[in-house]
Amino acid sequence: MTPNEVQHDSMQAIKMTAGLNLLVALWFFVSPWVYGAYTAPNAWNSWIVGAVLAIAAGFELNSRRAAVNLSWLSIVLSIWVFFSPWIYGYTANTGRFINSLCVGVVAFVLSVMTSTMASRRSSTTVAHRM
Repeated sequence: MTPNEVQHDSMQAIKMTAGLNLLVALWFFVSPWVYGAYTAPNAWNSWIVGAVLAIAAGFELNSRRAAVNLSWLSIVLSIWVFFSPWIYGYTANTGRFINSLCVGVVAFVLSVMTSTMASRRSSTTVAHRM
């Protein structure tokens, strides 16, 4: 494989993980309506964090540099999502509780994968330019 083919394949993998993270973020955004919690005072957490995760994933889809930088924001937000049921006290809502745990874990794994691939691709690109 040529360096250009490797870079293309790497960018495709980054786009795949960022695209999946975008879908997870959009799901988290709409989840208060799905679980009937849209009137709860803590529903704003899902809306804001879901929107920020979606925006970050959207930028990661289009730019390697954004993927390197914004994936770290996504990692932090996914940890926040995981712990939000305890922070906001909705562990009694089983569906929403499990949803937050699953979204947090999936977003974390996808964000770490995106960060790792983007960083590896970035250092590979620098090495090929030297």
